[in-house]
Amino acid sequence: MVTPNQVRQWLNVPVRVVPCNQSQLKLMKLYPSAQNVVDSLPDYRERIDELGKAGLGWACIGDGRILAMFGVAPYWDGCAEAWLMVDTYGISKRRVQLTKGSRRFFNHIGPALGLRRLQIMVSVAHREAVSWAHLLGFEYEATLKRYGVDGSDHLVFARFYDKHA
Repeated sequence: MVTPNQVRQWLNVPVRVVPCNQSQLKLMKLYPSAQNVVDSLPDYRERIDELGKAGLGWACIGDGRILAMFGVAPYWDGCAEAWLMVDTYGISKRRVQLTKGSRRFFNHIGPALGLRRLQIMVSVAHREAVSWAHLLGFEYEATLKRYGVDGSDHLVFARFYDKHA
């Protein structure tokens, strides 16, 4: 379990960090593709609640809004997938600050959870997210054809953690 205080320290951004829950998701103005994912997966909202309760999902609050919700969903020991939902208004005001904070977060979360691999999936159509993945230190691995809920192609990016490095 990772506490909201640890995440806030890692981000080093003047926001409040709390465990995520599905009621926060309703307060956000999501990108249409992200809203499509939420609407298409019947248990997505419950998954948000579970990750928040498990200390693996958080929400950043600033400027009177939920700026972002994010977390790490474990697959098995040492391997997990990171996820992110951003508020379109909030991200436009704090883009650089949240990007730098996210990079610091990813530098710490792997070792804190004993991960050797952390992956993300990014739609090929979301060019900004593809650039962001590179900025955060993720490496491109593969293209998944017709992977998205809408049948879109997605890219797999991964970060690797070596406790001997």
